[in-house]
Amino acid sequence: MLKKIKWIENIANVLPTKARQIAAILLLAGAISPGIANGDVTWLRKSTVTGDMPIPNEGDQQTCCLILDIDKDGINDFVIGERTRTPSVVWYKYNGRGWDKHIIDNTHLKPEAGGDFCDVDRDGDLDIILGQDASGNAIWWWENPCPDYGKPWTRRYIKNSGANKHHDQTIGDFDGDGDVEFVSWNQGDKKMLLFEIPSAPRPAPSEVERSSGPWQSTTIYSWSAGLEREGFPSIPVDIDLDGKLDIVGGGRWFKHLSGTNYTENIIDANMAFTQCAAGQLVKGGRPEVVFSPGDMDGDAKWYQWNGNGWIARTLCPVVHGHTCEIRDIDGDGNLDILIGEMGKPGAGDNAKTYVWFGDGHGNFRRTIASYGQGIHEGKLGDLDGDGDLDILMKPYSHNAPRVDVLLNAGPR
Repeated sequence: MLKKIKWIENIANVLPTKARQIAAILLLAGAISPGIANGDVTWLRKSTVTGDMPIPNEGDQQTCCLILDIDKDGINDFVIGERTRTPSVVWYKYNGRGWDKHIIDNTHLKPEAGGDFCDVDRDGDLDIILGQDASGNAIWWWENPCPDYGKPWTRRYIKNSGANKHHDQTIGDFDGDGDVEFVSWNQGDKKMLLFEIPSAPRPAPSEVERSSGPWQSTTIYSWSAGLEREGFPSIPVDIDLDGKLDIVGGGRWFKHLSGTNYTENIIDANMAFTQCAAGQLVKGGRPEVVFSPGDMDGDAKWYQWNGNGWIARTLCPVVHGHTCEIRDIDGDGNLDILIGEMGKPGAGDNAKTYVWFGDGHGNFRRTIASYGQGIHEGKLGDLDGDGDLDILMKPYSHNAPRVDVLLNAGPR
């Protein structure tokens, strides 16, 4: 209550009297996020706390989340993974008022932060990929049972040998051959692994299950010392404008040369252990890149190519800024930046979820969409089918188990 009162005091300088009274009532009722005071978008909070959706499970280490249209109904669903209890992986479907939970995997797994999705088996629906944490060496994919969601999701191996820990994955046509590749960090082996998706990634009915994996991998980058590498943009970009998507992460970007040969290009070597995003923040020229310290404290920065090198500009200090996205949040045709603090460990009850609204010329207005609740692996996506971008807030352990959705209600 004290936090809400503080936010009510803050909006006194930006809203007329009548609007201030209405906002105060809504804040006290818990109907809107306190971030309305500083932003160009009104955020309507939905939460497991207020019964808008059930909790994923009883665990308190929620590691990963994805936004995708699982059932092909035109409205995005979302996936949450947790590593201490069952079910370990669940998905949520919008029902017009809130979200219903469905189980993907009811076994005790330990998925790591990251993950991605694509049509692995080329049957017209999206399948899910997640890596294992430091406890094991696995990367899995789950076959979407569309259209019969009464059937279980089948889990298969992409990798089940070698070193442990796979924090972050990305999928894209990085070599320009018309087929997508799957890329994963393997922190235990200090490598970036590239997998070509097999033409037949699932076994024939007469074959045993293990015949579907693992997939063959190629090491396209490795390091011997220093900080771990992690992070990939949720949407890959073509950094050097040569017509092929590039791999961005770990303070670097990687350009395809030929075959499975990629070359490392350093953006900022001090940003190896970060989350990242990329997009055309400044119209014209190369896309820009954002790095946010994910599991530590430091300055979040955005980087612009000037023809000779990358120019760094500080956004603000963040405490465990493990959410980093670039999208057009306010619908003005210019890309914006989302960065959020974990809460625990990190900022605790002072955790902030920031949105920088851009003007397409490198100028940004910093706002706070949410204050007081940690966000980890947060995502942007249209979660209620109304055509604008909402924020999926999943904490790692701060007040977990919990999930929040900040619905974009347009300009305030």
